[in-house]
Amino acid sequence: MKNNQISPTPWYTEEAGFFGLEYLEEYESYLTQERTLNEVNFIEKILSLKSGIKILDCPCGYGRHSIELARRGYNVTGLDLNSFFLKKAKKAAESIGVSICWIQADMRKILFEDEFDVVLNLFTSFGYLENDNEDQKVLNQVVKALKQKGKFLLDVINRDYVLRHYREKDWQQLSDNSIVLIERHFDYITGRNFEKRTRICENEERKEYQISLRLYTVAELVAMLRKSRFTIVRIYGDYDGSPFTLDSERCILISEKS
Repeated sequence: MKNNQISPTPWYTEEAGFFGLEYLEEYESYLTQERTLNEVNFIEKILSLKSGIKILDCPCGYGRHSIELARRGYNVTGLDLNSFFLKKAKKAAESIGVSICWIQADMRKILFEDEFDVVLNLFTSFGYLENDNEDQKVLNQVVKALKQKGKFLLDVINRDYVLRHYREKDWQQLSDNSIVLIERHFDYITGRNFEKRTRICENEERKEYQISLRLYTVAELVAMLRKSRFTIVRIYGDYDGSPFTLDSERCILISEKS
């Protein structure tokens, strides 16, 4: 698959269809409660979180980190572009009695200044936008929203790991017995990974989604963070606190507003 065309409707929007019920069904076996707890435990420990501090989870998706952080006593704001995810997050938070400020907005338009102690961008939610300049705008907004010396945790999949284990074709079977066929193409000029995902249901109905994700090297991410006035504190290779290497599956960068 070598279709590098980007749809007039951005792939990451709710209207494009991927980030909705289909996404939840594809990732339900992967995004377990155990995983969420492990990730929040790491965030608490590595950022030395104190009760009552203000955290912005951006984007927050359907709230799996926001809700657990709020349950532990932190003052959490969840921001996401997707109304379907936000409605699901709000309902889940209300069901366990935690209070979270939910905001529907674009990451490039964070309407806060010097407000948060911590900002989180988790589970490879960076690199969605149309080009590097648009991604840089996100970092500029994050640094604006943070208090002086505030911390930013950025978690993305390690580009080196992806390319060392690259599979141009893949598939998975979901709990409803539908099949998802995945065709990939990596563009070395732009650093973007393109995916065509075809879901084939039991009744043979087909749904297709196009994904375009910019995979940054560690050096590129560090340069972008520094351009937005961040100081790099440390880089981890996973939520177990392991050091970052070429073989690390994740790239977790901890930086501070300088």
